[in-house]
This record gives sequence, structure tokens and C-alpha cells, in this order.
Amino acid sequence: MSKLTCPYCNRTFDLDMVEMAELFHERAELAARLGPAWVIANEYVDCFRQTPGGKITLKRRVALLTEVVKLWEKCEFEYDQKRYRTDPARIRAGLNTVCTLGKTALQNHNYLKKVLMGEAERVSAEGMTAKEEKTREESRQRNLMKRHEEAEGTMSAEEWKRRQGIESLAGMVGKKME
Repeated sequence: MSKLTCPYCNRTFDLDMVEMAELFHERAELAARLGPAWVIANEYVDCFRQTPGGKITLKRRVALLTEVVKLWEKCEFEYDQKRYRTDPARIRAGLNTVCTLGKTALQNHNYLKKVLMGEAERVSAEGMTAKEEKTREESRQRNLMKRHEEAEGTMSAEEWKRRQGIESLAGMVGKKME
């Protein structure tokens, strides 16, 4: 253990205590970002204990909470090389489900992700759900048809002359228009 002495008050303190203070501060920031979901997220992290009632280090707890906050804020996760989108209510329900089952010794968030996959929407590489992609494709088709209809309504002078069967505008003199 490394100990330092304060040059002003001559008190000694342990560097590990400084690190612990920083971790507690970071944990408090994570709690604020989770808001009302903090309680269930903190309980979920307890599922990573190796035995019921076992200990989990503060450093590991903060790392796990950081990952939960990322999921909470983005509402997207990746599982089996596929991306899924969900919402905070479903995340909270998923956290509650894992906690209710009393799981322990979790190694990663895959169990939570499996629970969330039930109602999550799969997201494409472009970050769109199937419904959003369908809407985008329908819009693209409508725009294409609109442009095609507009293009048929206007034609070049050359195309008009060809359809009228004349070679030059001078050849129109004396012809009746259709």
C-alpha cells in the first residue's frame, strides 16, 4: 500500500482510499443517469456475485453499471452479431425478470440480452428496424413513381417533333395540331 502525507496537515492517507472515493463518485453519477431505474439496476449487478450474498468489488460494480447505463441510454444492444432496439420500459422489465429469477454468477449481460430479445426489434446495419426500412422503401417507390409520371408529362422538343412526325419546326407550317 502506498501512503501519502498531506503537506498542509501532515495527515497520511492511502492511495487506495483515493481510488475508492473516485469510484464512489462515479457510481453516484451512474445512479443519477439511471434515475428511477437505479434500484433495479443495482440489484441486477448483484446477480454477478459468485455466490448468493457474496462480495463484488466496487470497481467491477461500476464497470457493470456503466454497461447498463449505455444500454439504458442507447436502448440498443448487440447479441449474436445482430443489433436490436428496445425501450427503457422493456429494459426495466428485463432487469426485473433477471433479478426475480435469482440468478447468480453471471459472467456477462447475455442473459439479460436474451430476455430483452423477446420484445426487441431487430435493427439493420444502417440502424433501422424492419418497419422503418419498409416505410423508407415505400417512400422511395412513391417518389420514383412521381418522378416517372412527371417525366412523362414533359418532353423535349426533339421528342415532340418525332412524335408529331416532322423534321423541323418549319415543316409544321400549314399542318394541323393534334
